[in-house]
Amino acid sequence: MRKSSNVTQAQIAKMLNLSTVTVSKALRNHPDISPETIKKIKQLANKLGYTPDLIARALSSRRSNIIGVVVPEIDHTFFSAVVNGISSVAKEFEYQIVLTVSQEDEKRELENLKTLIAMRVDGILISISQTTQNFEIFHTIKKRKIPLVFFDRNVPELGFSAVVVDDRGGAKQAVEYAIGQGYTKIAHFAGPQHLLIARERCAGYCDALKANGIEINPDWIVPCDLSEEGGYQGFKKLLQHPPLPEVIFGANDPIALGVYDAAKEAGLRIPEDLGVIGFSDNIISRYLSPPMTTVLQPAVEIGKTACRLLLEEIQSTEPCSTQLKVVPTQLIIRGSCLKLAQTKVESAMNMNRSVH
Repeated sequence: MRKSSNVTQAQIAKMLNLSTVTVSKALRNHPDISPETIKKIKQLANKLGYTPDLIARALSSRRSNIIGVVVPEIDHTFFSAVVNGISSVAKEFEYQIVLTVSQEDEKRELENLKTLIAMRVDGILISISQTTQNFEIFHTIKKRKIPLVFFDRNVPELGFSAVVVDDRGGAKQAVEYAIGQGYTKIAHFAGPQHLLIARERCAGYCDALKANGIEINPDWIVPCDLSEEGGYQGFKKLLQHPPLPEVIFGANDPIALGVYDAAKEAGLRIPEDLGVIGFSDNIISRYLSPPMTTVLQPAVEIGKTACRLLLEEIQSTEPCSTQLKVVPTQLIIRGSCLKLAQTKVESAMNMNRSVH
C-alpha cells in the first residue's frame, strides 16, 4: 500500500468502518478504546504513513501540545536522564518538548522562560539555576495560570507543585555510612545555601553528626558551586587550613569529582588518605578510580513523575492543589570510602612492600 503524506483520520475511519471519534481517541491511547482497537488503528495509520496535524489539533483544542523544559545544564548526566524520563512520558501522551538550558545563569533562565511563554507552551517543567534569586517571572506565570512543576530544585514559597528526592534523608544516610566505616572527621562541600537542595543536604550532614555525638566543625562546611570546579577550588582552600578531614561528602557528584582531581593533584590517595562520597550517581562516578560511593537520585523516575504531574495539571478542568512528590534515594556503595582500619592496614602493607 502506497504511503501518503495527506492521510486523514476520516480516511482511516472509513477504511476500518469506524467513527472518526474512535480513531481520534485510539491515536491518543484514550482509555475508552480497547487495546485491540487501538492496535488495529495504529497499525493501519503506520502503514498509510499517517502523521497528526499538530497545528489543526492546537487550534481545535486551544492547546499547543508542547511542554517547555528548563534545565540548569546538560553536562551533568543527572539532568540528561531526567529529560529522557520527561520525553518518554510526553511521547506517550503525544506531547512534544522544547528543551532549554540556563547554563546555571539566572538571566539566561529568565530569557528561556519568556521564550516558552511566548511560544504558548501548555506547561513548564523547570529546575532552577543555582544563581536564581529573583522570582518575579514565576509570579507572572502563576497569574497567567500556566501550569508549572519544579523538579530537583524546588522553591516551595512560590506555590507550585514539585518532584524532589529525600535530600536530607539521603545525605544523612551517606554520612552515617562514613561514620559506620570508622570515620569521625567528615567535611561537607555544600552547594549555595539559597538553594533548598543545598540546605537540605547540609542539614542531613549535620543530622548524622549530631545523632552520632560528633561535634560539627563549621570550618568543614565548605560553600562551593555545584560543579567540578567548585569541588576542586573548595579542596584547594581546605588544604590551606590543616588538619584535613578524613572524608569529604559532596553536595553532588560534580563537586565530589572536583575533590578527586584536587586530592590526587595534592598527592593524596582515595580512599587510603581521603574518603569521598557524592550525591546523584552520575554515570561517570562508577568509572572513576576508585569508583565513587554516592547517593542515587533516580533521575528517569523523577522526569517521568514530574511530566505526569504537569500533564495532570494541564488536562484538569479544575484548579489543582499544590503537590509535593518525594522520590526515595539509595546509597550506592563503591570504593571511595572504605573502612578506616582497612585502609590503614592496606597503606602499611604497601609501605612495607616499597621498603623491601
